[in-house]
Amino acid sequence: MSNSAERRAKQTVRNLVFSLLATLGVVAVLVLGLPRDDSSLIQRIDFQSVAAEAEASLGKKVLAPAVPTDWWSNAARMEKQLGLDAWYVGFVTGDSQFIAITQVFEPNPSWEADILEGNLVTGSREIAGLTWEIYPTLTPSNPPGTKELVMLRRQASSTIAIFGTASESDFEILAAAIAKELAE
Repeated sequence: MSNSAERRAKQTVRNLVFSLLATLGVVAVLVLGLPRDDSSLIQRIDFQSVAAEAEASLGKKVLAPAVPTDWWSNAARMEKQLGLDAWYVGFVTGDSQFIAITQVFEPNPSWEADILEGNLVTGSREIAGLTWEIYPTLTPSNPPGTKELVMLRRQASSTIAIFGTASESDFEILAAAIAKELAE
């Protein structure tokens, strides 16, 4: 191989290395230098205001319990569930877990079967003077789904379900807040 051919071969390798370093530098600047929004894209909902509107339109009291200050609502709405009027409020807890309330008016066994998804009662628990039936999921998922646990309370004209992926202590906090609201 001639000297000029050797020089061109070394120059090609050198140019390839410089191009690779320049490309990595541009990527590093883009990754490290561009600002990113790491905040939650889920809107916070003023569930107390939505509850007041729901009560006015429905003519019945809906649950809007006082929750810990580090919890926030990501959904609140009146909806039809199997043709029944239902009030739904979803929360994100302080440790970013999901917990929700569904309050259905004039419930029937079909609605209960739907909300429980075939899970069987494993017992009951009294929290703040109210008795709740406990329904853990038959098929736990990893990561947790939306109904790892359901607590059910039947009232005279409505049934209340608390469900989610939150800790049992968070379920107890919400059940106690509901009991306090029902006592008022």
